[in-house]
Amino acid sequence: MDCSVVIPCHNGAPLTQACIESLLRQDPGSVPTEILVVDNASRDETPQLGQLAPCVRVLRQERNLGFAGGVNAGLREARGELVMIVNNDTQAASNLLAEMGAVLNGHARMGAVGPISNHVKGPAHFAVGTRGKDAEGRAALQQELQARGPLQDVSTLAGLCLLTRRRTIDEIGLFDERFGHGNFEDDDFCLRLRLRGYRLGIAGRAFLHHEGHATFKQLGLDLTEELQRRLAQFTDKWRHDPAGSAYVQALAGDLETAARLAMDARSVYPQWPDGDWYLGRWHGQRGDHQRAIAHYRSLLRHSPRHVDGKLGLTQSLLRLGATDEAQAVMREILQDAPSPAQHGGLLRVIAGNAYQCGDYDTALATFTTALELTPQDGVLQQWIGLCHMGAERFAEATQHFELAVEQGIESASINLAHCRQRLDDRRSPPGRPEPGGGSCRPLVTTSP
Repeated sequence: MDCSVVIPCHNGAPLTQACIESLLRQDPGSVPTEILVVDNASRDETPQLGQLAPCVRVLRQERNLGFAGGVNAGLREARGELVMIVNNDTQAASNLLAEMGAVLNGHARMGAVGPISNHVKGPAHFAVGTRGKDAEGRAALQQELQARGPLQDVSTLAGLCLLTRRRTIDEIGLFDERFGHGNFEDDDFCLRLRLRGYRLGIAGRAFLHHEGHATFKQLGLDLTEELQRRLAQFTDKWRHDPAGSAYVQALAGDLETAARLAMDARSVYPQWPDGDWYLGRWHGQRGDHQRAIAHYRSLLRHSPRHVDGKLGLTQSLLRLGATDEAQAVMREILQDAPSPAQHGGLLRVIAGNAYQCGDYDTALATFTTALELTPQDGVLQQWIGLCHMGAERFAEATQHFELAVEQGIESASINLAHCRQRLDDRRSPPGRPEPGGGSCRPLVTTSP
């Protein structure tokens, strides 16, 4: 594969060697053309890593340039049509480059692609612990992931591992070196891609094991303090830009301000898709679901496999009673979500919204599907009982509340007693259960 891999590092030679060796074992046709180890003034055996293979070059730096500076030093030397940036404390499954390359080259306007990993922020997280630490574990995970969707659109990617094109970097520029040892240089890079109208994707079948913050630990840095410092730098850089400011406000949870800024940004960045993401969420939060749906659909025209966008669309459709369409989108969500760990959480959110809307049959079917993923989950038994109770199927509800109590959900005993009372006295006026109470009091629910 005509791909240059850039690995910035400061010490940690054994970790860097393991990373390189996993890249040299990529599937036939996917071994990178060159692997550039950017040695940020290491004091260990890092300079000797160039002996591992002819395609490995060590680029010695006289001082520690930090993550972004190290990446840029490698990018300036890279000769490949494709460029992959990866942390040194990682080990790749053998199909990593093939899967990421297929996503990058197989979808229009795809600007950058990341893998899934055991230690990464956001929807790329795959909760498998240390299973991928050795080659055998990664091979097993690789096999498991073949049944998953190959692509999920997202609005940002972690800088842990990014595959992009040389010409894309030439268009949007190098990494911003003001972010020092690391953090928020990836947010900054991805934001610049989105402002140009590029898609960002997670390759759902590409797994990368990550040790997690190895360089920060080795340097003795406090991660929380570093994150706060880098966020302040990011905020200062983008404070006069409406799109960048909207991003910052959304990070802080202020959707109202993010949506207002997104409206201002539309005339400046007509190709920017995430304005619709903020506006859709804001209108949905305030109950204007018609407007929310319009914005979600606009986002999905640009990023058609944006799982979070589809989840927002599903919620608004359910609120308006468009159950059939919501169910169709829900099926798409389960196909698109690249990580099996995401499925249960997505199902719970969808089912919870259906329950709140009084659509007990949709909620029941969805909670039941979630229960198949975690059969011993007493909370899900409680919710299935509530769905039956909402449809006044008290005998069925009783069975599930009994299972919930057996699995340690003490609050289910209140619902169980209520159902038994209703079975004993069918003359009681019917009521609709609501989370926390309603006309069928006493009822207790647990957040899905």
